[in-house]
Amino acid sequence: MFGIKSVQRKANWVGWGLMLPTVLSILAFIVYPVVFSAVLSFTNWKFVFHNIEFVGWDNYKWLFSEQGMQFWKSTLISIEFTFISTAIQTFLGFLLAYVLYNMGRRSQGIYKVLLYVPVLLPASVVSVMWTFIFEPNVGLMDVILSKFGVTEFPLWLTDQTISLGTVIAVNTWRYIGVTMIIYFIAMNSIPKDIIEGAIIDGAGKARILWKFILPLTWSSTATNLLLSVMGGLKSFDLFYLFTGGTGDYGLYVVGLYIWRTAYAFKTFCRAVTMSLVLSGVIAAITLGMNFLLDKQEARIDG
Repeated sequence: MFGIKSVQRKANWVGWGLMLPTVLSILAFIVYPVVFSAVLSFTNWKFVFHNIEFVGWDNYKWLFSEQGMQFWKSTLISIEFTFISTAIQTFLGFLLAYVLYNMGRRSQGIYKVLLYVPVLLPASVVSVMWTFIFEPNVGLMDVILSKFGVTEFPLWLTDQTISLGTVIAVNTWRYIGVTMIIYFIAMNSIPKDIIEGAIIDGAGKARILWKFILPLTWSSTATNLLLSVMGGLKSFDLFYLFTGGTGDYGLYVVGLYIWRTAYAFKTFCRAVTMSLVLSGVIAAITLGMNFLLDKQEARIDG
């Protein structure tokens, strides 16, 4: 009996030892930065660690005053971008995955590569490529429109009324491969006998899609929605590259505003404060969506 306890105790120590690197990494790269940022949000830290003073809630008061309204305007732009792009990306990703699901194996390989390549491209390459495509009068988009008799071309990236929609289209093109692959894996995990049984009972493709594939891939829908929303609210790179970091043309998303506050305006204390508040906003939206998605999944399962 003593020997068994000794072996169990050693196994426990080995388990704790294996967990130690993970625990230390979490403390060093997650807990410490959050705590340190929270402390700095109560200071007047500008650009260097010199003459730092405790200012209490001043940064938070500024954020909720008229002077800090740009943060909330930028947050609304990010939310608009996020939910529109999420809806489009999820819908089109599901349709593309369904087309892929009904293809032959050889065609599937080519189709998957073509749609997943944009995911692998760096943001800088994507921005340069699409900037040329949207170039006024000579870009590919305007050339195509001219073939249909269009003579007045929109300013895709500089017209405030359509610039956000343009970036949404580029972002959808860039990430729709991820959504498609997640759905495709979920569709392939559906037992074949369920689909075959439905076909034998006389169900058409539309009924199979609505009654079987959609409900059985709901967990993938939830995953896609949460990933897309969290990624969209943190969006920065395309907006920075398309505007040169200025956020002009209605593309002043919250990530870009926080970056400019820190590195252009040299006010790190306010940038840190906004980052913490934004984290709270993202957490609230994510938890709310997770609650609604779980409720819907329980209704489907019931």
